[in-house]
Amino acid sequence: MRILRVLLILSPGEVCGKDSDPTHRNTLRVIGGNASDIDQFPWMAALYYRERFTCGGSLINDRYILTAAHCVARLNAADFEVYLRRPNIAVLNVDAIHRRVVRIIMNRYQELRNNNDVALLLLKEPILAEDGLVPICLPVDGANFEGKEAIVTGWGTTDSGELSEELQQLTVPILTNQQCRKSGYFRFQITAKMLCAGYLEGGRDSCQGDSGGPLQLATGDSGQQQIVGVVSWGNECAQRNYPGVYARVTRFLSWIRSHSRGACWCTG
Repeated sequence: MRILRVLLILSPGEVCGKDSDPTHRNTLRVIGGNASDIDQFPWMAALYYRERFTCGGSLINDRYILTAAHCVARLNAADFEVYLRRPNIAVLNVDAIHRRVVRIIMNRYQELRNNNDVALLLLKEPILAEDGLVPICLPVDGANFEGKEAIVTGWGTTDSGELSEELQQLTVPILTNQQCRKSGYFRFQITAKMLCAGYLEGGRDSCQGDSGGPLQLATGDSGQQQIVGVVSWGNECAQRNYPGVYARVTRFLSWIRSHSRGACWCTG
């Protein structure tokens, strides 16, 4: 049965981090961003708690969603639902993929420090090849992304101060932790398990409702998207000298793999 599942999930030539429709290439709302197309980010998940949208997340293999721990801490897994291929969180489209959550796994989450802000959600049923979804790639252990531009996606608060019903995207520069510690944050707030990205002049940022969603970066000539950060916290949104703070995914790779051993992974 395990071999059969691999064939269903990993069809020949299937790779992670690729658009469902490669013709979609619109400019990379989140605050200061633009409307997105769900086919550009087929791994983008919407989390609902007791039928209300609460956070974003990312499909990383056939059974698990990677999200932020603060989105799910102290809550019951059975009260969560996950939707994929759902661009509008207010309207349920006919081709949306729905799964229940059966388990929440966290990694020594430190709520007061916002540290270790990652969680895995185990889906009740696996995502199958015929669902037409593609998981996002994990980064290479020890990879350095500072100075590069990445894309954050989500349904968070926009310029109007309201949650966006449509999926939004924004391109942001990744900062070094040294740069981040010299911004408006106290040095001790930014740990080695965090990554900062955004504009020090303010005006553009992820915001409430984007939590748990991916900060993603295209790799090499292939253009495959890898998840380098998970939207975690910040000082309000889009404030001058306060970039967005993300959980640094490279610091959790061993934990992610060890807690999702029964899953099927696409090739990188």
